[in-house]
Amino acid sequence: MTMTTTISHLPTELLDEIISRVPLKSARAVRLTCKNWDSLFKNRSFMKEEAAAKEGESRMIVLMDKNLFAMSIFFNGIDIDPSAEQRDKLTCLYDDSEQVKISQVFHCEGLLLCVLEDDKCSLVVWNPYWGQTRWIEPRYFSRIQDCYGRYMYVYALGYNNKSRSHKILRFIDGAFDFPFWYEIYDFDSDLWTTLDVTPQWFINFPPRGCYNRGVTLKGNTYWCAIRRKSKTNWFVDLDHIICFDFTSERFGPLMPLPFVRYTSGSLVTLSCVREEKLAVLFCNNATVEVWITTKIETDKISWSKFLTVNMYVDLLEGSFFIDEVKKVAMIFDIPMNRETVYIMGEA
Repeated sequence: MTMTTTISHLPTELLDEIISRVPLKSARAVRLTCKNWDSLFKNRSFMKEEAAAKEGESRMIVLMDKNLFAMSIFFNGIDIDPSAEQRDKLTCLYDDSEQVKISQVFHCEGLLLCVLEDDKCSLVVWNPYWGQTRWIEPRYFSRIQDCYGRYMYVYALGYNNKSRSHKILRFIDGAFDFPFWYEIYDFDSDLWTTLDVTPQWFINFPPRGCYNRGVTLKGNTYWCAIRRKSKTNWFVDLDHIICFDFTSERFGPLMPLPFVRYTSGSLVTLSCVREEKLAVLFCNNATVEVWITTKIETDKISWSKFLTVNMYVDLLEGSFFIDEVKKVAMIFDIPMNRETVYIMGEA
């Protein structure tokens, strides 16, 4: 009897070694081959480090002081004081043998889009697990700033759900009387293309409580948005979400957020939950709410409340992520130019 051994029958250690050598551009195609390979890809990220992780420890990559760091968050229950520990500076991005400075970073299923703080607004897509990078030169090098000193370009990293080709969206949406401008970069063609978009919304709007970095989920990017109208109250009328579909290269309609933002002192920001759901944090004076999606498409969305905490937190911008199992939220902010982590949950 002749026995045939397929690649799926190989030892796990050997399969992991094979997968570790797959080039970045082929990773998604390999993940789609079968469920076992997809599972291997998901589980091998920081595999050696995670094996040594302590009980109650979550590990992540954070942007602090223009650099990327590995950070550990320790949480063993709401009755035990949590803690955060900065571990290592990540040093895979080099330019002329010097560590580059990063002004913004965006995530898409294990890839990081880094916007560098240089004269060209250089872009680098980096896989921190395998150390692979791709440097991308923008068509235009202008560092346009608004009256608050913020750079006006908005960025997003996503992919075409049919071809699995990654793309970068970059735009100015016309706030503060700047002309709107939309362009997209395709990894396969290595070309930038101008998009024909006439926005009926604002995404990049004034500062307090409007930390509006997009979140990519299943290849598409979502932002908080307000309807474009002549008498818009910038600081209150934040009541929608909008999606950019990287397959059709089009924005979807404005969709409702699950709450009404009454005051300018509140914060609204988005996050992703295990690459499966979207979460939105609403911080209004002494109340913090977190909602997660029960259904999400490019043109429709539904929500369920995940967490409510009565706690005064004076957040300026902030990003966050949630642990569904432990029912906690971890919020990162920079009050008084000091990096701070808030960990909160229901007792």
